[in-house]
Amino acid sequence: MLEFTVLASGSSGNALYIRTDRVQVLLDAGISGRQLQQRMRAAAGAEWAGLDAVLLTHEHVDHVRGLRQVLRSCTAPVYATEGTWHEVAAADSAAAEESGRVHRVRAGEGFSIGDLRVIPFAVSHDAEEPVAYRFDTDGASLAVVTDLGYMSDGIKSVIQGCDAYVLEANHDVEMLRAGRYPWSVKRRILGDKGHLSNDDAAFALLDVLADRRVDVYLAHLSEENNLPELAELTVSSALGEMGVDCLERVRLHRTSRREATRLHRLGCGDMEYDGRDHNKESERANG
Repeated sequence: MLEFTVLASGSSGNALYIRTDRVQVLLDAGISGRQLQQRMRAAAGAEWAGLDAVLLTHEHVDHVRGLRQVLRSCTAPVYATEGTWHEVAAADSAAAEESGRVHRVRAGEGFSIGDLRVIPFAVSHDAEEPVAYRFDTDGASLAVVTDLGYMSDGIKSVIQGCDAYVLEANHDVEMLRAGRYPWSVKRRILGDKGHLSNDDAAFALLDVLADRRVDVYLAHLSEENNLPELAELTVSSALGEMGVDCLERVRLHRTSRREATRLHRLGCGDMEYDGRDHNKESERANG
């Protein structure tokens, strides 16, 4: 069993909570500590104290804004690449290092956290040694792939055939080109170390989808250069043109910078549900 909720997604902050039968993991901490805790409780009935690991993709503030508060509020180890940890500007980083809480990860070298198998893989982004991650249990798989300028064949081989994807669909190219951003910013976003467009997301999916129903969460949408309905339409239309039936094979989901997605369970009938109701049912079942 693998459950997850996208706590926040967008240029103002990113975070994702994952749990299995044995462990709980926070991937990035890009919103305030207060918001992180509130959204974890609301979506999954989870507390910081229950975390078994905190994983980082890279050092940009929209991925580490709440890290200091997380480090102060739990004893979970932190997993990050050498480059990411070197760049993290957290006052508690020295204390975390001294306590042995920091675990260095390397792209392509998998590791396990309890019953959760983790594969970090390199992505092309304007950060210091950024990675994205694939997560597997015995019955489910999830890939979280955001903040990258292009989807390489190497990345596609790593994330092939997952049950669910949290996939970047950052911008509509025409909206970005016509928008008010300075050209230097537009060039960065459109470049090989920038962000995937809606079209990029669709083309990447075509190469990695399994021959079964897959859940895709469109993530890191630009508030300035995209619309949730446009991202959804672009991806579904592109998949449909290539013969992929989105009603049968691909379920598209929206993410938000302002609220968490509903807790999604993989490997047990693949369902979305309210984590608080689930916890109440568990309490009744356990007497």
